[in-house]
Amino acid sequence: MKYAEVAVNAPGSYRHSFTYSIPENLEVIPGQAVWVPFGSRVLKGIILDLTDFSPIEDTRDIKDVISPFPLLSQERIKLTKWISRYYMAPLFESVALMLPPGFEQNDAIKPKYARYFALNISVEEAERWISQLREKRALKQADLIEMLLAAREPLPSSDICGKYKFDYSIIKALISKGLIAEQTKLLRRDPLMKCDFSLELPVKFTEDQEAAWKIIHTSSSSKAENGNGNIFLLHGVTGSGKTEIYLHALEETLKKGKKGICLVPEISLTPQMIERFFSRFPGRVAVLHSRLTRGEQYDEWYRIYNGDADVVIGARSAIFAPQPELGLIIIDEEHEWSYKQTDKSPRYHTREVAVELARLTGAILILGSATPDIVTYYRALKDEYRLIELKGRATPLGAESQPEVTVINMGDEYKAGNHSIFSRLLKKEMEDSLKAHQQVVLFVNRRGVATFIRCDNCGYVAMCKRCTGSLTYHASSKKLVCHHCRKSYPFLKKCPICLSEELKYLGIGTEAVEHECRRFFPSVTIIRLDSDAVAHPRDYEAILKSFRTKSVDIIIGTQLVAKGLDFPGVSLVGVISADVNINLPDFRAGERTFQLLCQVAGRAGRGIVAGKAIIQTFNPEYYAVKFAANHDYKGFYDEEIRYRKYFGYPPFNKMIRLIYTSSNEERCLAETQKVASAIKKVLDSIGDVSTRIIGPAPAFVYRLRGKYQMQLILLGRDIQTLFDGINLSRGWIIDVDPVGIV
Repeated sequence: MKYAEVAVNAPGSYRHSFTYSIPENLEVIPGQAVWVPFGSRVLKGIILDLTDFSPIEDTRDIKDVISPFPLLSQERIKLTKWISRYYMAPLFESVALMLPPGFEQNDAIKPKYARYFALNISVEEAERWISQLREKRALKQADLIEMLLAAREPLPSSDICGKYKFDYSIIKALISKGLIAEQTKLLRRDPLMKCDFSLELPVKFTEDQEAAWKIIHTSSSSKAENGNGNIFLLHGVTGSGKTEIYLHALEETLKKGKKGICLVPEISLTPQMIERFFSRFPGRVAVLHSRLTRGEQYDEWYRIYNGDADVVIGARSAIFAPQPELGLIIIDEEHEWSYKQTDKSPRYHTREVAVELARLTGAILILGSATPDIVTYYRALKDEYRLIELKGRATPLGAESQPEVTVINMGDEYKAGNHSIFSRLLKKEMEDSLKAHQQVVLFVNRRGVATFIRCDNCGYVAMCKRCTGSLTYHASSKKLVCHHCRKSYPFLKKCPICLSEELKYLGIGTEAVEHECRRFFPSVTIIRLDSDAVAHPRDYEAILKSFRTKSVDIIIGTQLVAKGLDFPGVSLVGVISADVNINLPDFRAGERTFQLLCQVAGRAGRGIVAGKAIIQTFNPEYYAVKFAANHDYKGFYDEEIRYRKYFGYPPFNKMIRLIYTSSNEERCLAETQKVASAIKKVLDSIGDVSTRIIGPAPAFVYRLRGKYQMQLILLGRDIQTLFDGINLSRGWIIDVDPVGIV
């Protein structure tokens, strides 16, 4: 008898497959979807392996086949097992990442078909019938035959009945006479159908680009000796032309009969990348991200699966696209934290998944960034990856176009009597840039007007009732909003405790900067780019279009302005406050600050005018600020890696964050203490003195959406194996390689 190992879509956190016997009347292969009995129910499952032996004595039969073809390739099956093992995630949740959209749900998405109608007679017969029908005063029937005759192809019923307003009874009458016939066509819900892309020719390489491309090109035909495949870290300063290298690498990949996947860190950036790639490879690009309709996701998935798309572009989940003959993976801005899934299991990191996928498929992996993740750069220096550096800019001014950066101590500004959001130098440089008809980018990493509301009389602070977080005032909605749970509250005119009107609205957000800009520069065009202003990717495209055409003078935004604004008209960038991330309780606070400042400053000076960047801060001596001002990644890395090594943080140790949530505060503390004790017993039993346990301690947001959160942090080498004998109760979240607040 033959047996199948099946990942079952069953409730529970099963990290293993289930063994089923294969009935003689069924032929199945790995990767295929099947119906299997599970308890009293019949559930969906995916076959992961076939075997001649069963590890258990009594097995149940597979009920039936769902898909006649495998939904997962052998490489993807191996990848799902790796994800489940590495991220300590349920097996089917790992499998579901790679399945067609909606597969695991009961209301699965289906193909969309449309009815078409075409002539069922010859041209001569049609002309005769038109005359006869007109004689009999059946004018509408004659008109419809005439229209189908002129069209020379089937017309959809939606056009016939909607656009041309024919009653369906006219169609039925002609069908009954055998004059027209109905056809059914499969419709593709194309997310790029309404996009208008102009063709773009390849740009001539600079010397730096040519040298970088030569390394990739000469190495791509053989695997690296360390077994990681061909993995490259393309470390190029902002504006160095990394995208053109991506396009060149993809062109070479397609010539070899292979296909590619290109990832961007934000959905809002996808249209920009699509435009660049589609203009170079028209009709050969597919797109996958969560803001497509379910129907669009379904059709794009099957289009990719069938090999009809040479290039897939999308955010992090696009790494799981069923791209056959995969030859190239590109991760742009590989340092971005949005590549880590944090809101649900499996809590994977796209970069680590891509490394494993490249190993399994032999594909080339290019990791691109101006400010690489510390762990990535460490691996490159250890020769785990090939390091390629682009030190000059691919702009009219070349390397000289790196923006001149000035750091302003806002403490000195306050002492001098300037209490404005803008330092005196930033205001003057903005005036000069606007007079010269150049554009200005202002960065502030907070939304709203004020991020903190306090009563000066009694000390009351406006807090969310469900979360331990202060409320932010949004002038656009005239509401106080919790940025953790998104619950909104009415605007406060008086303190709810002492009824005093001495409420102070403190902190700076994008709306506050916009108000100040309009006060100082009433005649210029100003636009905001943050998640409040960008509800849909189309909003982002509209804002970028207005900026590209120079109909906007000043753009104010959060991290969105740091990721992908590449316009030659920008001569000045202002960082309103560099201090937002500095004091967060996170060992990566310095790295995040450095990356943001470098990325934002890099938006300036990409045209024929040299750029300037002004960084405002109350901490001008902070190491990340100083290195960012000098565009000195290597200096920052050397300082940061010493700090990481001293404290044993990644890359010198693995990190796992355990979070327990409960609506009962006492239970939350007791459960984390119990698990901490269990882990310590395991460490003592195996004599492990190097693994550290930090906590139990309250999470950074102790109460979120009405539930308390306690956490444990583990630092060590092979720490996943510690959980083999520990049963975690419901309510626990396991986050391997966390990137959030820890």
